[in-house]
This record gives sequence, structure tokens and C-alpha cells, in this order.
Amino acid sequence: MLHLRVMDDPENQDLPPIPRDLYSEYEDRPFKCCTRCGETLSDFDGGYQVSKAYRKGECVVEYALCEHCRNSMMDEFSDDSKQRLNQFHQQAVHHQGGIDECSICSTPRSGGDVEDFVITGLCEGSHLLDSIMICGTCGDQVQELLSSKTKDTWRRFMDDHFPGPPSLDELPEPINLRNLPQVPSKFGSGPSSDPF
Repeated sequence: MLHLRVMDDPENQDLPPIPRDLYSEYEDRPFKCCTRCGETLSDFDGGYQVSKAYRKGECVVEYALCEHCRNSMMDEFSDDSKQRLNQFHQQAVHHQGGIDECSICSTPRSGGDVEDFVITGLCEGSHLLDSIMICGTCGDQVQELLSSKTKDTWRRFMDDHFPGPPSLDELPEPINLRNLPQVPSKFGSGPSSDPF
């Protein structure tokens, strides 16, 4: 369980600041509020998690979760997923590269070979406590560890906090306007008046 008190411990004052890579792209500053509950992150005694997902080098999703919301969301994951993720983390994840290299396969983020990746930082106040990067290939391996229940929890979080266009599966079939019956018009009919 994540519970930190960096500010109360003078030894922790030497921790690095949150890097710009973990700032909100939208606001061009450090995250101020929890994406899930909306509370101010500095109002919590515990730390918070910042995550940003990139596709083809562009940030497509970013969020911050306070300790309470992060733990609540994890509680919604299936026991099987939590067990598999914990085992995978113990066996395959290292923290030496921070957000600069994949914490599983050690592929560097810079150099153009990695276009899809997720970076995550564990923060408190303005301090970075820990961070990882997972490349798209390794992220796919992690996804295979998740149960349907856990994937549904994640999908609900995304739907609730990142509204956007519906997926292609949800869109109605396109209509071929040429196959619709001709409707008489005061502008004439026939091929010369067909705007399509």
C-alpha cells in the first residue's frame, strides 16, 4: 500500500523534483488534481501516481491518481490479476532506468525506436519518489496478465474520465447516399443535380 510522508522527513528533502516529462501535457505544469476524484493532490498525506501513455511518440492519455483512488482502483482488480502482476513485477521489472528506458527489456526511450510507451511516476508534493517506463511491446505482455474483470475496471475508468468518440464497434454502419431513393426537388433531378 502506498503511504508516504516525504515532507515530514528531512532526509527526503534531497529527492529530485518531478521531471517535466511527468507534467500534464494539457496544462503544461505538474498535475494538481486527482483524475478520478478531483481532489487536490497536495491535500493528501500519501503520495500519488502520474501516468502518461504515448502512441507514435504523442501523449494520448495522461492522469494522476491520489493514494486513495489508486488503492480503490487496485481493489477492483481481480485477485488473479493482482497475483499475476505482483509475480511479474518481482521477476521481470527493474527500476534502474526510470522513465528513460523500459523497466522490463531495458530498451531506451530515446533514439526513435520506441514510439509506444507508458511512463509512470510515484510522487509526493513536488518530489519524484520512483518512476518506470514500459515500452509498447512489454506493455502488451502485461496486458495478457489481466483478467476480463480487471480489463473492465480499466475500461470503465477510461470511459468515465476520458470521453471521446465511440470505438469503431459502437459506430453505426455508414449510409451509402447513392442508394437512397431519389427525392423530387425543386432544383431538378437526375445526374446533373446529384451533389455526390
